[in-house]
Amino acid sequence: MKSGRSVTQEFYKNSFQAADLLHLGVLRTRLEAGRFLEMGVLADIKGEPAGELLEKAMERLKESRKLMDALYAKFGDMRNIEQHNKALPEHTAALDRILKALPPTERVSLVNSRFANVSQGSGVAVNYGPVGSTFDEMLANMQADLLILEKEYDQTIEAFEAVLPAARQGGFAAIVLSGRAPLPEKIMHSIDQTMVYVHSVDRACQASIAADMQVYPKGLEWLPKANWKGQEKQSSGPVRPALSGRRRANHPSRR
Repeated sequence: MKSGRSVTQEFYKNSFQAADLLHLGVLRTRLEAGRFLEMGVLADIKGEPAGELLEKAMERLKESRKLMDALYAKFGDMRNIEQHNKALPEHTAALDRILKALPPTERVSLVNSRFANVSQGSGVAVNYGPVGSTFDEMLANMQADLLILEKEYDQTIEAFEAVLPAARQGGFAAIVLSGRAPLPEKIMHSIDQTMVYVHSVDRACQASIAADMQVYPKGLEWLPKANWKGQEKQSSGPVRPALSGRRRANHPSRR
């Protein structure tokens, strides 16, 4: 959280825009690509034309990949605000406590994939790493992991393009279910790592929100107040755990 109303508003605006790009852009279009792929497999199993469905799957896959570039740039906008404006000391201290208490989370990886070489019996490996030790480091990690995910998507699109001409003529179900072409593994790995990425970003966002809650109303004194039911009891009652699992700092009513 930054000192100053206008800077805080700008940062929240960019943060929510990033969330839309991730959840309603990258993730949603990737899920739509998977749905069209499944419909293509079903059509082929039933002996029906699958070409149009596969074209739509490719279109959505490429759209999801394109939105990653916009998301990367949006994280850059957030880092620019973070690096060129004074942080609220109380928020920085609260975030530091929360991040130190967070366990490692699963991070995106090309090498230690959940599905790589499974058919050869090599087993499954998961890549764990820290969310970050500062707010800027969290954003930098989001960008770095996104670059890895972009590479995964580029490889998936390349594998899809390699089989698409033949798949239009029939046999797509055999390509997918045989597991002998690169495409099935790339499809599984790309959606798996997309989910990993979404979860790691959400974990970082939750840590930041928890810090906001711990220091409230610091930095947000200008917010309009709402007289919601149970507010008096909430203000005078015991301190509830924050999202991070740690307990909040002294409640504003006791300062």
